[in-house]
Amino acid sequence: MPLGKPVQVLEDWLRGQPGGYLHPNVHIESDETHGVHWRASGAVEPGSRIATVPHSIALSYLNALADESLPVFQRRRKEFKIEAIGFFYLMLQYVNSATSFWKPYIETLPQPGEEYTTPLWFDEPADEAWLRDTDALFTTKKLKAIYEEQYSSGVSILKASGIDTEPLTWDLFRWAITMFTSRSFSSRSITPQDSKYWTTYKTGSDGRRQTVLMDMSHVPSADLDFSVLFPAMDAANHHHTAKVDWTFDPGRFSLTCIQGIEPGQEVHNNYGPKANDELFIGYGFCLADNPSDTVLLTLKPPPEELQHTLRQAHSGFFFEDGTWNGDKATFKLRPAEQNLISATSAFEHLPEPLLELLTQMVRFDRGLPFATLPSISQYLMDPRSHGRRYLPFIARMIVTSLAPKYQKLQGGSTTLPSSPQNAKQKQAKIYRDGQTRILLSTINSLRTSLRVFRPASTEFPQADILRLNPTGSRLATLEEAVTLFMEDSDVMQGFMAGVQANANTSDLEQLRLAGWEEDAWVLLLCYTWLAVTKSPGDGRLEKWIEGLEAEYEPGQLLKPASSVAQGEASSEAGDMMEIVRRAAERLPGLVWEDQRWSEKLIAGFGGRALKNEGFMMMVADEVGREEPRLVMYLHSMRQ
Repeated sequence: MPLGKPVQVLEDWLRGQPGGYLHPNVHIESDETHGVHWRASGAVEPGSRIATVPHSIALSYLNALADESLPVFQRRRKEFKIEAIGFFYLMLQYVNSATSFWKPYIETLPQPGEEYTTPLWFDEPADEAWLRDTDALFTTKKLKAIYEEQYSSGVSILKASGIDTEPLTWDLFRWAITMFTSRSFSSRSITPQDSKYWTTYKTGSDGRRQTVLMDMSHVPSADLDFSVLFPAMDAANHHHTAKVDWTFDPGRFSLTCIQGIEPGQEVHNNYGPKANDELFIGYGFCLADNPSDTVLLTLKPPPEELQHTLRQAHSGFFFEDGTWNGDKATFKLRPAEQNLISATSAFEHLPEPLLELLTQMVRFDRGLPFATLPSISQYLMDPRSHGRRYLPFIARMIVTSLAPKYQKLQGGSTTLPSSPQNAKQKQAKIYRDGQTRILLSTINSLRTSLRVFRPASTEFPQADILRLNPTGSRLATLEEAVTLFMEDSDVMQGFMAGVQANANTSDLEQLRLAGWEEDAWVLLLCYTWLAVTKSPGDGRLEKWIEGLEAEYEPGQLLKPASSVAQGEASSEAGDMMEIVRRAAERLPGLVWEDQRWSEKLIAGFGGRALKNEGFMMMVADEVGREEPRLVMYLHSMRQ
């Protein structure tokens, strides 16, 4: 069929419909480069209406329910998913296009047998390899399983109803899916105003369109969210810079251009900002350097005890039966800024529901009660807020979730050909490269947010540390913490004397290499708390302990009836009490003699704080070589 002829028929058909309109200077054209599209033959003034498509020519599953020539859809509607009704109805219109009301429209659609580049059509292993380890492949496999079940059951129903199903092949079903995903609009475009009746249309015996009112008041709410095809309106190609306005009036859908259009220019529609995964899965193309691109982060289900509380406060994360809904706990992450403006820059682009959920997980892991947080941004990012102390741990949780995903994508890319071999692979490469770029930018941004808590370096000079880290918080090794607190407190001298009395050395590096580092941290935490609460001061050590006391309430462990919820007294705590006793015997008059020392304090405060506030991090040694070191987060160290 010659290019151009079907599109002229479609244009004339739209203009001839009651209520149909296409601007006199805009025409539907077709060529190899742009496909079917709109183009201006003359100037179009700003604010001009470009097109109006009446609801009478729209195509959706409602038309199938109203079509008396295919009563199977109305009679057995509950056996179909509503989207499948739309797919099968479009297939039947294609098979019977010679007599279909939508013949002019169907003949301008991309035809079955053409090459499609949505992942649903990646049948060849060489093509699918470009999707390996991507969210698009995971989503497509899940959708494909759903579609295969819809196809199998739908064909059985139609066959049992006397419909010839031989032409209704799996490839034709996939074609119908592709037409809906790449060209449809939301049912919000035809939602009735203040009425339980939805309007659809059928063709009467005289060939005219007849209005059908459908009472949808008893239909499940999910069945009111469906896809609608608007012939000719979907002919306009998408461009993210096009400035247009959509108007949904009763009975019609109109598009107006905000900017003027010059003669000869293509006239675009704008479907809004879309990430490449949505463009790829739905439309079959991706945009290189897409400013709206995202990567998906899906959180694992929280512990059941936390889920119980979350069900009451955040029911949206759960299915109606109360089970965790992983899809609702999937968040879109945008590319991160690489130049930190502040210590919180890395977090400001992250979705607030993600930040709140991770905050609740951090608090739960620490044995803290569920907190109602009116403003998660203020709670986490205000330097004066207690929640600011959770940012490093939220950063680590996100990096820990994203790093394996990035590594898989990177590793998988090394086995791919150096360049794509066809159109499918070309789009997949754009998508894959974008995912890798966003993952890397997010991981690097969050890791950088952690490095501002380290001592000044060539990467972050002292001036930048002061600007980016207003609270003065630190991520310190044991040696760094002792040195820091030694500067303004004699408490450290007493602590180190106790270490010397037990280990015959005060060389912390030797103790670390001998496996004493964690024990030393636990004892340091307990020793400093006992010292500070015995003789309060206002130095950096006291500020650190003040924050820990608010978080862990070690004083509660001294009460006779107290129980240690986390870090129960263990043999390790007993061994450390022996260290305390030896130090007390050899160093009378120091905090080692404090009667408040106990296994419960060691396990319930020291051990618990180390577990929650400490983690392994790559740290440069004296000659600049990086090695994994245990660091402790010291909150609010600035005086």
